[in-house]
Amino acid sequence: MSDDALSLSEKRMYGQTRPETHAYVGSGLGVTRVETAGGQIGRFSLAERCSARDIAGANGEIAVATDEAALISTDDGFAATGFGPATAVGYDADGLVAAGQGRVARYDDGEWWEMGAVNDVRALASDLVAAADGVYGLPGCAYLGLHDAADVAGPFAATADGLYRRDATEGTVGTRENWAIVRSGAHGVVASDGGRTHAAEADTLYELTDTDGASPDPHWQACDLPVRERVVDVTYGQDTYAITENGTFLVDTADESTADGRGGWRGRSLGVPEVVGIAVA
Repeated sequence: MSDDALSLSEKRMYGQTRPETHAYVGSGLGVTRVETAGGQIGRFSLAERCSARDIAGANGEIAVATDEAALISTDDGFAATGFGPATAVGYDADGLVAAGQGRVARYDDGEWWEMGAVNDVRALASDLVAAADGVYGLPGCAYLGLHDAADVAGPFAATADGLYRRDATEGTVGTRENWAIVRSGAHGVVASDGGRTHAAEADTLYELTDTDGASPDPHWQACDLPVRERVVDVTYGQDTYAITENGTFLVDTADESTADGRGGWRGRSLGVPEVVGIAVA
């Protein structure tokens, strides 16, 4: 039996115990749950059948945007929240936020509370909204500038003409002038948990190796991935996780966190179509 064929519980029986993480991949097939620990990618299964548009996770919860509803994970699977059709979901310090059909709203105690109006929302993260006509700020949905934004994370925005970083201190200029370009060219993905930051262009995933300053380009190092496929999303937990448009699940693990002492990126194909994102609760 190959190592890949073993479940993570079986691996623990062989003395390879490592902290276990459940990652969730959103695709046209639905939500796929993936077991991973110590750089190993274990069993995966379909947790919810739907056509996912976006996926996010925080505080032990997974949220999914679909053409019919915004879903959240429960003890019994996934349940609709009453939001209706959604194009994006995300979490900030106060909880779940969803967008769809021109509205942005927060989910609190079983109710949705309107935050503002933004059309064609593509991504939500922390206090930023990525939309076709630029970036907006939460909670008031104030326009912050740029255009054709694909993704946002922390102070970063990935757009059709570059990766930008925002200085939230206004000083003598308005909020729209506080963007500095840190990588040129179209970027479709950016992710950050404060300590780790990644960004992807068409054929390369980059990691920010100098967190003291995100410019110039040499601070961004190309990741040595086991496949040449476009990365569509990145998220963080015990390790760094990514998913490609072809459904290859990727995990980056430190040397000391693996059973064999060899870290780096590893991958496994999930065989799911129309991949939109990856999340860890």
